[in-house]
Amino acid sequence: MEKGKKVILSGMRPTGRMHIGHLAGVLTNWVKLQDEYECYYEIADWHALTDNPAKAREVNTNVLGMVRDWLAVGIDPEKATVFRQSYVPEHAELHLAFSMLVSVPRLLRNPTFKEKLSEIRKRKGMTRMTLKVGRLQVEEELEQALRFLREEEVVKAERMLHSLINRAKEEVMERLAEDASVEGSAIPPEISYGLFGYPVLQAADILLYKGEIVPIGEDQLPHLELTREIARDFNRIYAPVFPIPEPLLTETPKILGTDGRKMSKSYNNAIFLSDPPHVVEEKIKKSVTDPMKVRRNDPGRPEICPIFHMHAFFNGDEAEGIERECRAGKLGCVACKGRLVEVVTEKLAPIRERAEGYTDGEVWEIVEEGSKRAKEVAERTMAEVKEAVFG
Repeated sequence: MEKGKKVILSGMRPTGRMHIGHLAGVLTNWVKLQDEYECYYEIADWHALTDNPAKAREVNTNVLGMVRDWLAVGIDPEKATVFRQSYVPEHAELHLAFSMLVSVPRLLRNPTFKEKLSEIRKRKGMTRMTLKVGRLQVEEELEQALRFLREEEVVKAERMLHSLINRAKEEVMERLAEDASVEGSAIPPEISYGLFGYPVLQAADILLYKGEIVPIGEDQLPHLELTREIARDFNRIYAPVFPIPEPLLTETPKILGTDGRKMSKSYNNAIFLSDPPHVVEEKIKKSVTDPMKVRRNDPGRPEICPIFHMHAFFNGDEAEGIERECRAGKLGCVACKGRLVEVVTEKLAPIRERAEGYTDGEVWEIVEEGSKRAKEVAERTMAEVKEAVFG
């Protein structure tokens, strides 16, 4: 590692083999960054358990697949430190120290936690509010109000309706207040402390190596802000140990899955770097396209088509012409897919070949060696932390 370079920490949870969405969104950028910065690329295996602790049984296999693909696309262990989070116990130690500096209300405002909470509530039907105003009572009062209206007793009808509406409003507000609290059933039992406190561990990941730069998309800025707050609070309360990390905003090419949703292993809509040519062809040919483009000469909308997004990343030289012909109805989806199969197969072939060239033993050796280097840095940082806290 060259001295004087700014430090970057970035990582991924080990979920298995990488797909082309990872290549476009993260890995291509990582390869560039390792020449410009002192990079630490983390295998975030503790983070992999926040959704489901039972995933621990899959982690070792997933680490092997993921790191094999990292190496195949050009991550160089001589330029960047590739390490496994759980091999460096100082992550957990710094997480504990930082947890003393963060309030529960602050963690409740974390956007990712709120999204996860909303997702679980929707799945369990918890977003449907049950009001105490009984259905029978409501029907009776509405019937009474209608009778008053028919009898032209408008004032009485208005009073009855206002009373009913106000009671409903009060109960809705009460229920919303309950949902906003951490009491009772507002937080489902599926939410573990690990999931709730994961941003604090994330802050420890970054600051343990005194990360100065964090490559993220604009939508992730709120997540980084908590790390910045923790660094400022620690420096103010104890001693100026940590830099305040700055975001390195990166433009992420839009790669959709074969079903038009975000590309994800869990959606079964991903094209993997390790897929052989016949699988790539099968997935691309089955991919959805613009539903409005039924016939070859129908004008298309490339901006919503997964096939065009892949062309834009893998086939930049032809992408402009493909977009123009698609919009003009001069290019059919079958031909467009056929050309994409050729391009993607050609681009993935050397990546797949390099990945297959690594043995499991070689991959583990790289991870273990990188983890030793990371641990040396982590030990120095924790010595500074303990000196700052306890004197």
